[in-house]
Amino acid sequence: MKKLISLSILLLTGIYSFAQKSTLALHLTKGNTYYMVTNTNMAVSQTISGQFQNVNSTITAKMAFTVTAVMDTAYAMQVRYDRIGMQMSLPGGTINFESDKKDPNDIFSVIMGNMINKPFSIVMSKTGKLLTISNTGALSNGLFEGVTQLSNEQMTQFREQLMTSFGPKAFKSNMEVGTAVFPDVKVAKHDQWSVNTDMQTAMQTKMTTTFTLNDITASAYMVHGESVISPSNNTEFTEMNGMPMKYNINGVSQYDLKIDRESGWIAEARINQVIKGNVEIKDNPKLPGGMIIPMTITDDQTISDN
Repeated sequence: MKKLISLSILLLTGIYSFAQKSTLALHLTKGNTYYMVTNTNMAVSQTISGQFQNVNSTITAKMAFTVTAVMDTAYAMQVRYDRIGMQMSLPGGTINFESDKKDPNDIFSVIMGNMINKPFSIVMSKTGKLLTISNTGALSNGLFEGVTQLSNEQMTQFREQLMTSFGPKAFKSNMEVGTAVFPDVKVAKHDQWSVNTDMQTAMQTKMTTTFTLNDITASAYMVHGESVISPSNNTEFTEMNGMPMKYNINGVSQYDLKIDRESGWIAEARINQVIKGNVEIKDNPKLPGGMIIPMTITDDQTISDN
């Protein structure tokens, strides 16, 4: 009889734990600093004028987020880059740039170093959506300090390329990949919810992700996500390197997230993505007649909190 009672208690406890709903959201503390370390390995395969090209790159960044104010539904934060790095494998060889380098002859590393410790401000909702970004001009202030080898045209080109990867629009998109993952309601184990995200990078896409709460441990929520990526409604061309271009792409991605139960901050994440389509370059003086470049992009991104 005692065994039956004990078994019934265990079963009831299991059912209660299974059905118990949790609030997945950010629970940050004023004055605390939270870190996001990203490492993205990307492979781009494209065909230009009948010639196949494959470019592999790795982009790394460490960002610090200091909470300056706690509001009812959002947080004000001061953000800075602590470290930035980029490595590219090109047909002519491998190039490597690091903000930590102190070599005045390594122009790109010097420029990256000039972006470090330049604080700007954000307001983020408790569901991880980036509501506002301000003072981002600090990122480009003094960008070419210590650089004398570049012409004005080259400086403009470098600024465009860096802002494409690390500027405010890229920051918002890259940031929300690891934070805009929370549901609007309480959820139980195995519940699902959807999040829509506009990716304001050069590719101008929208992403619809279905998340599932796979498990709840003593210290973390384990969440899996699957996304469908499609072109945004924006049909306009964006100027890059002095040429108007537009990405026509579709893709999929998968997430595996470990979310800290106390703070809601991403402790660990792995995101795999495959995108296929083409880049359409409009007729322009640099490229009369324009061009369409078929391409495939695969990337593997990891995120950690230290």
